[in-house]
Amino acid sequence: MVDIILIIMIVTSVLLSFAIGTNDETFAPVVGVKRLPVKTAVILGAIVAIIGAFLFTPKISNTLNNHISTIQLSSDNLLIFAVLTSMAISLILASVFGLPISSTEAMVGSILALSLVHGESIHWGWDGMGKVFLTWVISPVLGFFGSFILMKLVRKILRKSVRGLSNLETSNAITGSFLLLMVVITGLSRAGNDISNAIAPIYPLFQDSTKSIFYQSLPLLIGSIGLGVGLMTIGWRVLKKLGNDVVELTPESAFVTQASAALITLVAVSLGIPVSGTMILVSSFIGAGYGDKKPINLKSVRHIVLFVFLTPIISGLCAIAFYYIFQGVF
Repeated sequence: MVDIILIIMIVTSVLLSFAIGTNDETFAPVVGVKRLPVKTAVILGAIVAIIGAFLFTPKISNTLNNHISTIQLSSDNLLIFAVLTSMAISLILASVFGLPISSTEAMVGSILALSLVHGESIHWGWDGMGKVFLTWVISPVLGFFGSFILMKLVRKILRKSVRGLSNLETSNAITGSFLLLMVVITGLSRAGNDISNAIAPIYPLFQDSTKSIFYQSLPLLIGSIGLGVGLMTIGWRVLKKLGNDVVELTPESAFVTQASAALITLVAVSLGIPVSGTMILVSSFIGAGYGDKKPINLKSVRHIVLFVFLTPIISGLCAIAFYYIFQGVF
């Protein structure tokens, strides 16, 4: 017999994966320096997302399901619908306006809001929200100073080693190649972090040891495909805005931005810590810009920072509203 509820949850997860893909700004630096055209960037991003989902997603999904609060999303279908729907709407609306927001913040904000409404205990210690909050604060700081220092170091090396136009072109070509490598590394780790936000509520439902590996891996597959489709259809808006509006990028500053973001995100997901890839990448953009003495578009930065604070609040309120709406419908 077909489980209609399970099918609805899967469809909702696909919708959210799609929404996350529409707001994925990982490949913004290579678009900003015109190393890759937007169409090529989104196709490559989709492929990288599928690989990254299988490498890193299970660790993050476990953290989101078990370590934040005592609420058990998988025990109540309405909770799952509320979380996934609120996140999807928040991300799609932000993407339409080209604003990068954090799917991790949206997920955590929804879980915390529903936990408070249902009287569940929130784990504020290091094993729960303490670790999440600390990484949200530290990771963008590391992104900024890491890219700032690395930019200064790269500029110093280039001043000593690059002489003449031909050497400069060679330097740009080499830096551009390393930039693509860093983008792929970031894409792998970001996919593991972001797809986990879409499938965390349904992931435990498929972890049945009596079923095949393919069955247990279905959430990873549908999540990565959904993200890829979202990136290719709407995500180019965010890539163009972040890649061109925040700071004027050179191949060197784009490489520095991506290297800093790649290292921080990779370490976090390897440890199973959900982080905001958006905050890390934006702060790395700004740090590289200051290090390269490039003007920063503070208006764009203010808009992004504003939504960093508003995202968990808006998503939390939407999750509560949708929960009671679904309760009335079902």
